Parts: sequence; C-alpha cells; structure tokens
Amino acid sequence: MSFTFQTLRSEIRKALSEMGFENPTPIQKISIPPALEGRDLLIQARTGTGKTGAFGIPIVERMQRGERALIIAPTRELALQIRDHLRDIARYTRLSVFSFYGGTPPLRDIQLLRKRIPSIVVGTPGRIKDLIERGSLILKTFRYLVLDEVDVMLDMGFREDIEWIISKMPADRQTFLVSATVPEEIRRIARKFMKPDFLHLSADTEDLKPQIKEITVRTRSDQDKFQELVSILREREGEKTIIFVKMRRDAKNLTGRLRREGVRAESLHGDMSQRMREEVMTRFRRGKTRILVATDVASRGLDIDGVSLIINFHLPEDPKVYVHRIGRTGRLGRQGTAINLVAPSERQSLWRIQKHRERVA
Repeated sequence: MSFTFQTLRSEIRKALSEMGFENPTPIQKISIPPALEGRDLLIQARTGTGKTGAFGIPIVERMQRGERALIIAPTRELALQIRDHLRDIARYTRLSVFSFYGGTPPLRDIQLLRKRIPSIVVGTPGRIKDLIERGSLILKTFRYLVLDEVDVMLDMGFREDIEWIISKMPADRQTFLVSATVPEEIRRIARKFMKPDFLHLSADTEDLKPQIKEITVRTRSDQDKFQELVSILREREGEKTIIFVKMRRDAKNLTGRLRREGVRAESLHGDMSQRMREEVMTRFRRGKTRILVATDVASRGLDIDGVSLIINFHLPEDPKVYVHRIGRTGRLGRQGTAINLVAPSERQSLWRIQKHRERVA
C-alpha cells in the first residue's frame, strides 16, 4: 500500500495541509515509511524534491518527550530554510526548532542553550562543533542525526568537522544522510557511521527532473554583455530572476548599474551581514524583490520557489557550480530558463561546462 499523509498524527496532518502539502512527493513516499520504522537512510535527492520533508516529517512524528534531533547543513541560508520548514511541520506540537550558524555572536547561542536545549537543532558544521567544544551543546539526548547536502559539505572541506561531531553523538541514534550525488566517499561515511542495514533510497522520477532550457548568448565585450542583460530583463519583466556573478564586488557593481538603468534589483553576497542577507532573501521569496544579483553563496542548497530565470553574467570555473546555479530553477518538474552571457574570455569555461554536461547526460 502506497504511503499517504493520512497515516500521520493529526497535528502533523493539519500542519502539512496548511502548508499546501496534500500528497507526499516520490522521495517522501519511499523514505518516510522505513524512517518511521527507525531505519537509517541514505537519501539521494535533488533540492526541490521534498527531501526536507523526507527526513523532517518522520523525525517530528517519531520524536518522544526528552529526545532531540541534530540537523547539519553546509550554509547559513540552508540552515535557516530547514529551520523554517521544520517549524511549520511541528507548529501544532510542543517541539522547538532553532538554528545556529557562523556570522553571529557565539554568546547569543550560548545564552539560548543555557536556558534550554531545543528539540531540534539545525546548524552549520563549524558553529555546531564550536558549541560542543564550549560545553554549551551536549548531545547525550540527541537520538536523530541528519547530514543534509553531504556532497556540498564535503566539497567545502567539512569532512573532519562532520566526523568529529558524529563521534559525539549517542550510538543508539537514527541517522539520515541526504545528498544529490552519492560518490564513493559518501558511501564510506554511510558504512562507517550508519547501521549495517541502512537503506540507500533514490527517487529520480521523470516528473521531478528539472525542465531547464539552456541558452548561450555570445557577446563581443563586457559592455555588450551588460546591454544584453538589460534587454533580457526588460523582455522578461516580472519574472523571479537570479543573476550570478563571480565576486562580491561584481554583485555590488552590477546591482548599481542595473538600478541606474531603471531595473530594480538587490544583491546577495558575503560582505553583507547575516541580518541583511536574511532580509534580502525574505523579500525575494515573497516576491517583493524580483531580481537578485548573487555570488555563489546563493547557488547551493536553497529552495527558492518560483525562480523562472537564471542568468550567468559570469560563468563559473567549476562546471559543478554551474549545475548548482541553474538548479535554482525548473523545480519539481516546472519549466525554467538558464541564460549564459559569454564574453570571449569565458569561452574556455563554457567549453568545460559543455563537456561536463555531456559526461553526466
């Protein structure tokens, strides 16, 4: 019998209904039943396929009084996104969900943890490790562990921190590894830290595959590239758009140039405070800002609903970063467009991306 949300507790069913989730996604259908049985899971799924619900729903459903869950994510933005999603799922329960990440004063986190340990802790590897080392976060009551976007965390060099954190967790826990790709390194982590009977689940169904139309526009110069960008934005006015650039100063400069042309845009980059970044993302998610000029801080892990257009004003050097960038559109089988503006100096980068796409096709 196929899994439905009707088997869940009434509090969770009510929350999911209010969130607009009447039926589970394919990855949720195959993940939630064994998760409810207590099985360790290696979940292979892209962002935008409902993977947060695949681990979040069974954790909220199963969690007993006094138990806690630790969820580790690679970036502050993803940690906040997971926190908000789980708060929605748990809104009719007594579970508390808080996030902890770098870029904020550690003292704030320490003071919060002195008052009480949240039911569900969501955080980035560096800050979670720091709080454990300070003695502020004690993991003896944590019975659930989630490593989200494991492949991204490994790419970012967090392997040692992750393994150190896992070593501090109780042995009698339920573990979820979530990743878009599962190379051998992730399989080794799964074999080392998960129960021997863990399940590797994947739901790469046709109806959830990204539907992205990729367009390359070759330009003669950077000035031509800018004019092409302005023309595209005016032709597609009103669409939720992310424009990717290489560096922080590029995001600032391009946003200023667009505004001088009468194009309303905001930037997102690493020079901004965490509060400013959160405010920009809130406006973008709610549609108050329609055009976002971003560095790759926004390319991984974020599930931003309704992005129909991605523009690569600068191509990345790494083809995998390109895949993450354009993956911000075409979610859950919807249509999306990715436009690459390519100056003569970027032709080598374009060639590398095309070769990578051919290999993984």
